[in-house]
Amino acid sequence: MSWFDDAQLNDQSAVLVASEVDLNKRINDVEMDSHVWHCSLSLRADERPVSDREWADMAEKFMDDMGFIGADGKAPCQWVAVHHGTSTAGNDHIHIVASRVREDGTKWSDWSDFPKAQTAARNLEKQFGLIELGQHSERGLKPAEQLVENQVGSTREPARHRLERSVRSSAMASTTEGEFVRRLRRQELLVNARFADGGRSVVTGYSVAERPPAGMDPVWFGGGKLAKDLTLPALRTAWTDTPEASQEAAEEWWAAKRHQRIVHRDAPDMTRGARVLVIGGHAVDEVAARRLALDMAKARKVMSSVAPGDHQTWAHVAREASGVFGAWSKATESEPGPLAHASRVLARSAHRSGVTISERVRTPLRMAGTTAFLLAATSAPSPVAQTLIMQQMLRTIRLLHDMQASNKELREARLLNDTVRQHLSIVGAPLPDVEEPRLPALEYAAGAGVGVERKPVPDLTEVTPPQRMPQRVARGAEEHETDLHTPDQGIGR
Repeated sequence: MSWFDDAQLNDQSAVLVASEVDLNKRINDVEMDSHVWHCSLSLRADERPVSDREWADMAEKFMDDMGFIGADGKAPCQWVAVHHGTSTAGNDHIHIVASRVREDGTKWSDWSDFPKAQTAARNLEKQFGLIELGQHSERGLKPAEQLVENQVGSTREPARHRLERSVRSSAMASTTEGEFVRRLRRQELLVNARFADGGRSVVTGYSVAERPPAGMDPVWFGGGKLAKDLTLPALRTAWTDTPEASQEAAEEWWAAKRHQRIVHRDAPDMTRGARVLVIGGHAVDEVAARRLALDMAKARKVMSSVAPGDHQTWAHVAREASGVFGAWSKATESEPGPLAHASRVLARSAHRSGVTISERVRTPLRMAGTTAFLLAATSAPSPVAQTLIMQQMLRTIRLLHDMQASNKELREARLLNDTVRQHLSIVGAPLPDVEEPRLPALEYAAGAGVGVERKPVPDLTEVTPPQRMPQRVARGAEEHETDLHTPDQGIGR
């Protein structure tokens, strides 16, 4: 900046910068291959605007985390960050070039630099109030996906997102692995299993695909490519684990792989036998819906005692809630709408950065009955049923919101808040007023939820921007004060 101000670099200026980056190598007469390290930091197109001052602070924090600046006690390396601006895809980004030779002639090690860079990027998202990508699949379309989308002329969401919602709702509606396979196949999805050592008894992974247009090949997605919490090991934490269930699942996986008929029948639906009232020609599955609402209230009673730092359990809660909204979307939305959006936002909370779902979920936290009820609906459930489910889901979202606020994850908490205000309020507004079933021993905290009424749904909370805390950052021979939080951004760390 002291040499070139903030004007666009010309060829001559770029050569001077490159020469400065190579200074340590020349002075110390170091011979090594690949003596320059390069990476880029990119923001999603839907991210908030980031100023040059913030880019400079993020670049320095990133290079500090990567061990280039010398804060770890080692000699620093020369480096430069260049702001390229917005790409053709709309992603603002910077490029970083660094010498791997330190001032004292020692070398910076690039061992495990990729995972270190990912960890550093996640830290930047938290510190600067950016969208936290975690492990969620936010990749662009693969060429094969784009080809299929162009062929069918689809203006809908990408197949990857549709598949994620189908897999998630099928998994959360199932109590066994075999049931999960059957649910996928009944949605006309192609299902393929990966068997260990070429056998037929141990399944180590799976992939799914939509049926392609005539003459085209299917585009397959492994569970982990859809979302981190949809890998087979992660899904198995929510299902019954017995030798009989494992054998049944292996038979269903093999039949799906060989395109054979479904092997086993599912157990009778839990809502079967419920008294169904008919009013004005519309089915009011009131008994089943109230039973499910009570089950959800019991699950929330358990959720309310979960510590904010128990990331494994909260990941299960978010995944269950996302599955409910995903199934609800499939039952009522011909195209992705507010419910699909809610499912996707909640899915973000299910795969937190650095957290792999590996512990078994506590049975009371499961919402399999509600998800199965919605997934099995051949038409939209009655308004009464939707009201009862919405009441419980809004209270569940409140618990997730409070957990994120307690963990200072204000951006994620704001996303949940906006989902309720801007999306779920659209679904709730036309629903009837229904008295909420309550457990006799269940005590609700004051303001612990939002009822479904015709009036607009209020905020989950008023998220107050943090106080302005100027931070000093050393820059060469000078010190500059930078303000990481501004009132109009409001989600600073």
